[in-house]
Parts: sequence; C-alpha cells; structure tokens
Amino acid sequence: MPNSSNNGPGHNEHSEPDHHVACAVDSQMSYALSVLLSSLKKTSSAPFCLTIGYLEGTLDRNDCLYLEQVCDNLTIRMNFLPLESKDSFISQGHISPTTFAKFLLADAIEGPHLWIDADTIALPGWDSIFSTILSASEEEGLVVASRGTTSISGGSRPSDLPFNAGVLGFPAGARRDWETPLASLEMVDTQEQFLFNQLYAETAIRVSENFNQLTYRIESLVSTNMPFIIHFAGAHKPWHLRRNLTKSCMAFECPWSAWFEAEQNLYAQFRNTPLLPELERRQRVALKAGKLRLRRDHSGYNFLRLLTALGPLSPFVLNFLGLLKQWIPRGTHPIH
Repeated sequence: MPNSSNNGPGHNEHSEPDHHVACAVDSQMSYALSVLLSSLKKTSSAPFCLTIGYLEGTLDRNDCLYLEQVCDNLTIRMNFLPLESKDSFISQGHISPTTFAKFLLADAIEGPHLWIDADTIALPGWDSIFSTILSASEEEGLVVASRGTTSISGGSRPSDLPFNAGVLGFPAGARRDWETPLASLEMVDTQEQFLFNQLYAETAIRVSENFNQLTYRIESLVSTNMPFIIHFAGAHKPWHLRRNLTKSCMAFECPWSAWFEAEQNLYAQFRNTPLLPELERRQRVALKAGKLRLRRDHSGYNFLRLLTALGPLSPFVLNFLGLLKQWIPRGTHPIH
C-alpha cells in the first residue's frame, strides 16, 4: 500500500508553506473524492497540499493508485496516511467508521489544516477560510461554519447541533482529548459530530455558513451568491443519480447541479488521458455505492437505486413525479 506521492505535503521551496487540506475516504468514496479534488484545484487561489487518511483495510491498493493518478494529473501534492481503527468507531446508517478518521488525522497533523468531507465540492473562495485558521489559537481550538448557536443543550440530533463537522479548520497546537469522552458517550445520532460539538462548540471561531452549506438547508442556488463549499449531507448523493437524468436539475440550478458541473470539469481535465476509462468505470460503480435500508432517511437513496434499475424508463417516472415537486424540500430530491 503506498504511503505517499508527490513529495508529501507542507513544504514549498519557492514560497510560504502550502495550505494544508485533509480528508479521509474508504473505497466507496474514492470516486466522490476525485470530483472534490478537481473542484478544489480549479477554484483554489493559492497552492495547497493534501493528506488523505484511511482506516486500515478500508481503501485497497487500486483505489490508492487511482487517487495518486488523479492528484498527479491535477498537480496536487499529496500523501496517504493509514490510520488504525478502533472499536469505538461505529457505523450509523449511511455514516461509516471512516468519519471518525478526522480525530486521528487532527492528532497526527500538528500544524494548521482544513478538514473537508469527501461528499462536498469547492467553489471560488473556499480557501479564504485559511486566513481564519492561521490566526486561530489553540485555546479556540477549531474554526467552524456557524448555525447561529453555541450551545448543544437543544438536543443531540445533527440538525440541532451548533455546527456540522463536515468542514473543520484546525489551528496549530495540541488537540483536545476525544478518546476519553467517546468511550463513555451515550448512543446519539452521528457520534463523532456530537462529540466535536461537545468539545469545541463553546470556544470555536465561527465563519459564514457558506463554508459548509448543507444542501438540505438551501432554498435556492443563484449564481450571484454561491456558497464556498457545498456539502451533500444525507444518504443519497449526486453520484447516485443516473447521468441521463441530470439535464433538468442543471437547467434549473438545483442544489446538486454544482456537483454535476464539477464532475464535468473533472472529465474535461482528463479527456485526453489514459485515466478517462477508469473515471467512467468508477462513475458506474458509484451509482450503486451504499446499502438499501428500510429507513426514512434512506428513502431518497432507495429511490435513486430504483431509477438506476429502471434504466430507460427512469426519465418518464421522474417527469411524472416532477409534478409533485412543490411539496418536496429543495436539496432533498433529484426532481429539483
């Protein structure tokens, strides 16, 4: 298993150290990460380097080689960091144990860095968050996108928490102990997100929600006021939608349209490279990445899997259901 490529992160002979981005994936998320990486590179205003963490046994060699090739072609300086899993890293619905890797990566990376979930894309302005990260103190501990409250007393549901843990800015310095409270934490939705809020909500520096815009909180996307990072939270993701069904979504600038545009940019960058067939293969595999579950929060994912199974009939089904879209919140369903 390769440990590094592109000379590793953090040092630039001709300028200040690069901005440092960290993320973690397993095999199911490797294709989504390649779309994110393309968007980060296309919209960055300064050099950045990348650390990709993975829990041992969750990312196979072919995935590592694929991500190395993507980074090579995008000229992103990157290294891999294998991480030891723990029994306390549990699966919760569509959320895999890999989400806990952000704790391990933050412990391993002493310097300032930006954690970003793989189910996101970056738009122009995303890296302006580094000015806040670099000025944050160890006592403040974290830079987060605000939801308007600093207390977790309102409840333990993800939507009740002061911040979502999909985009986190870590300043230089020691990290807070998370293993001790995790060992005694009662079962709540999204254990790692609740724990981050418990540890940092009262001291963290807040930045605009534009740095972690959750699609289910978007009423509309307009080209004159786009967020900096869009986070496709939930069990169903844009890559689960058949690409012959994306035309109306993109025409009406639905919350998923920005992801499909980022994917198109990725393909444009790799059109004349040997990696294009592998991108196409991984796109097909990603359509079915995930598990069917009889849960309300998986209904969107189950529906997308049904559309995939229906094949050429799926556009007719989607057009019919489009008549009902005024009763479906934007950002939660592909008919928008």
